[in-house]
Amino acid sequence: MYVFGEIDKSSATIESNFVSYTQNLDTSSNGVQSFKIVSGSTNTNYWNSLNVMFYTSGSPRFPSENKFLLNNLSIKSTVGEQFLKKYHGYPSSSVITIPSKYYGEKIKEGSFHFTDVSGSNVSSDGANPIIVDDGFGNLYSTNANSNFGTLKDSSNSISSSDNYVGNIFYDKGLVVITETGSWSGSVKYSDLATNYKLAFDSFNTITTHEYNVNLTPQSYNLTTNYSIRNVLSTDTEPVKLSTPFIGAEFTSSDFQPYITTINLYQDGDYEEPVIQATLPRPIRKSDKINTRFKIKLDI
Repeated sequence: MYVFGEIDKSSATIESNFVSYTQNLDTSSNGVQSFKIVSGSTNTNYWNSLNVMFYTSGSPRFPSENKFLLNNLSIKSTVGEQFLKKYHGYPSSSVITIPSKYYGEKIKEGSFHFTDVSGSNVSSDGANPIIVDDGFGNLYSTNANSNFGTLKDSSNSISSSDNYVGNIFYDKGLVVITETGSWSGSVKYSDLATNYKLAFDSFNTITTHEYNVNLTPQSYNLTTNYSIRNVLSTDTEPVKLSTPFIGAEFTSSDFQPYITTINLYQDGDYEEPVIQATLPRPIRKSDKINTRFKIKLDI
């Protein structure tokens, strides 16, 4: 049995906060997948899908009878540029897909870190290939050997349009390694993405709804809890629910009920609460001062 009141809707507030958590994954992480795609091979559909979604501009590079207008999903930025000129599909591109349960709304820009841990893919000095993002959707290797042609232009930034090795699409959890040249010696970029470790920061927006429940000294000073009813020794439990007698200890002027739960309902619908707030401990209702409860709901 409940006592109902109305919340002052003007006192309700909504605010948003951003949270980020570091994720550490590897080849065996649940849902993480990697595969190679080659234009014209048995997985042409994968190549075509990525081409249409991210690497076309205005209309796809297909025969005229198949053309249609679209806006691709590559990253647009007024600060930096995402380079898209190396998606050729030959000899192959490597794709890593990351489920949204790991990254939330998106992978945080500038936080992606890939390390190939295959025993065979190491440089002459024993280093493992490392690939990171530049914050604008481009991937580059931090330890590539320029002697083997990976750095096309050593005078430019290693994440420049000449030196980048692939793309990352932050809000899709997609990593595409498009460079087909050598990382170091016999190790090619197309050989990577078979055994690796990933690290990045997830990004989520937490929306907090806050409601104020105000109780005046004159309100809610009674309880409808059937446990206060006086039960005769001959009464059974069903009789206890309907007996009109109240225990003497609950009728004195000193008695004040304790509040344990606050339910919020939609207007006119009191069958099922939309929010239930359970207090960490019972709170004695005051008949001398106002009592205010703040209910916060994170979404």
